[in-house]
Amino acid sequence: MSRTFVKLCGLQTPEDAEKLNGVDADAAGMIFVPGRRRTVKGKQAAAIAAQLPRGIEKVGVFMDPAEEDLREATNRIPLDWVQLHGTESPRLCRWVKEELGTAVIKVVHAGQAPLAPAEAYADHVDAVLVDSVLGKQKGGTGQVFSWDLLRTEQAHWRALGLPVWVAGGLTADNVEGLLTEHAPDGVDTSSGVESEGVKDRSKMRRFVERVRKYDRQHR
Repeated sequence: MSRTFVKLCGLQTPEDAEKLNGVDADAAGMIFVPGRRRTVKGKQAAAIAAQLPRGIEKVGVFMDPAEEDLREATNRIPLDWVQLHGTESPRLCRWVKEELGTAVIKVVHAGQAPLAPAEAYADHVDAVLVDSVLGKQKGGTGQVFSWDLLRTEQAHWRALGLPVWVAGGLTADNVEGLLTEHAPDGVDTSSGVESEGVKDRSKMRRFVERVRKYDRQHR
């Protein structure tokens, strides 16, 4: 049986990582974008990664990073995925895969075209994540975008052989609706599994359980 890829993002402390014990998620994300509320650095990120339960893949989230910053992060932490959230070129995506040896998630923002044609990314990306935009802030908005936009995104990227994941304001209360209506290959949430800005184990468990319920019934 196939299943929906579930990424829980924005871990800030080793305690957040420990809360994932017994939660059937596939991956956990750490934010390396400067200036965000959930940004982590260096030793803090390494401590989080060390506490993740076995089997949960590690994702580093970056926005328009320099190559040396990517290399430093992956030397410190055994990342499974690098998520590129800005205007990164196909060349940088290829460099990450070839030089750092990690899988690449390329974020595209709902209703906005990527820097280069989708075909230019196809051989250098392992998954595409469609996320929200709020003013000048791309991603991390906690806002749901119009899911009608997914029809075009999914048709385009899947025709290139790439799985399409969705982020943007997802919670345990709306994720089943997204899955039922559009059946994305993966889902990603951060604020949707928090209480007062802190990762909430019960919300994380409930979110993942809703996804796995859908998987059992439809995949």
